[in-house]
Amino acid sequence: MIKKKIFFTLIIIIFSISKEEFTKYDFLKTDDTQIKNNYGKGNCIYLRGTNIGNLFVQENWMSSTNSKDQKTINEKLTNRFGKKIKENLISIYEENYFTSNDLDKLKEMGMSVIRVPFTYMNLYDKIKNNWILKKNAFDKLDWIVKESSKRGIYVILDLHGAFGSQNGQDHSGEVIDNVKDVIFYKNTKLKELTLNLWKEVALHYKNNPAVAGYDILNEPGEKAGSTTDYHFEFYNEIYKIIRSVDPDHIIIMESCWTVLNIPNPKKYNWKNVVYEYHHYIWASQESAIGQKIATEALITSINLANYNVPTYIGEFTCFVSNDAWKSVLELFNLNGYHYTSWSFKSNNMGTWGIFNQKGKLKTNIELNSLNEIKYIWSDKNIGTGEKSSNNMVYDRLKEAFPGTVYFLKYDLNNEKYIKLRSGISNKFVCADNYGQSNLIANRDSTRNWEHFIFVNNNDGTISIQARANNKFLCAVFDSNDKKNPIIARSNHIQDWEKFYIEKIKNGKIAFRTFINNKYIQVNPYDKKLYALGEKIGTWEEFYKE
Repeated sequence: MIKKKIFFTLIIIIFSISKEEFTKYDFLKTDDTQIKNNYGKGNCIYLRGTNIGNLFVQENWMSSTNSKDQKTINEKLTNRFGKKIKENLISIYEENYFTSNDLDKLKEMGMSVIRVPFTYMNLYDKIKNNWILKKNAFDKLDWIVKESSKRGIYVILDLHGAFGSQNGQDHSGEVIDNVKDVIFYKNTKLKELTLNLWKEVALHYKNNPAVAGYDILNEPGEKAGSTTDYHFEFYNEIYKIIRSVDPDHIIIMESCWTVLNIPNPKKYNWKNVVYEYHHYIWASQESAIGQKIATEALITSINLANYNVPTYIGEFTCFVSNDAWKSVLELFNLNGYHYTSWSFKSNNMGTWGIFNQKGKLKTNIELNSLNEIKYIWSDKNIGTGEKSSNNMVYDRLKEAFPGTVYFLKYDLNNEKYIKLRSGISNKFVCADNYGQSNLIANRDSTRNWEHFIFVNNNDGTISIQARANNKFLCAVFDSNDKKNPIIARSNHIQDWEKFYIEKIKNGKIAFRTFINNKYIQVNPYDKKLYALGEKIGTWEEFYKE
């Protein structure tokens, strides 16, 4: 009986994971302020998810260790038990901290990306004073990239800790107490090692469409300080070394605080780059109004700078205010920003994690026995437990996320997109506000928001995919909304996303819903699209161009 149960469980697991993975058509590149698949020529993709913090670099304030940094963990375990056992213990931790079940949770939340912080210690060993790339250097990152791809989730590879530490903070893997002792940018050897690291990473992932981009240095200012010219010069060196082997992947440049801390990309002729900011409003932890004002100020400054690159909020939290989470995420979405919260999970640190760990035990690297460390780093303690903060962070993020990505199955270019013009307003139909609002027929010309793809279904219906956000048009028949708005909001095709096309005179067409035979119409007063028509009249007429 037990064997049968295991067999059927395996079948459920196998069929719960998509057989699809990202292909070359899903490869991301930038197009002005947007990120698009099909090497920047396809649909807009919005990268929204979370950081997998503490997986490869533990921060003791929110993880299950008492050590000051990852470097100390590695050194103490090696001194006590030897290198082989140390590596085994680290593997136990990593395998239990983040699993395929966790990825299923992220997919269920509707994430389209995860940011994965790592350090040089994950990839390199020091042998006779030389840093050598490990034989299995990419095994764990490869597993994350592949398993995320199966679930329609992109991966951002984030170098949290460069050789010798670029910032001296615990999250770099190496604490350096005094800012004057953070010498990374003055040390030629440390910078050369970091350049070689990025060359190896870029060579390894150069053609992988599941990798959204390379986040080249996390919080690069010394001891959380601002960035300036000498930081930018090193950014440019990393940019060049990556481009020497990988011409296509997005490169992510961290400010990481304001637009004043990063140059115009034209200065260095950077192409296919995203600008990243971290957003922690410490002075307004309990104030929703304070956090909203600070977020609006950030948005205004980005607009004024007009760098013409996509904006990515790489780390943020809205602390303890439910209203702050709502308003800040709404502002990010309305402005088309990409974002990843900090963080996926914590050792019961309130709103800092979407989830809590199962237990609260922390290792004492110097005193705990081998078996005690194994237990503390087992699934029973560091595995993913309940949602944190009474579900607040989980619920607010799930509401805001775009949904895992709909795989692109064919080549797309501008000639393959369809434009729809209203018969009554003579204006083009638009998936306004990055597809978040009602479709509206009020545009005189077309670009991304006015482009659509017709998908032929097997039952004689069509579905319509918006270029604005890669989602399908949905005729919303909720009991809460009697107007039946048409919104580009769906990740998959079901009944509400199906329409019949009916040809009428003078080259015009009409769209009838599959679910209840209502016609899509353009309201002549607000120009918005609703599924309310009982028959075809001027409100229901469209031109397909």
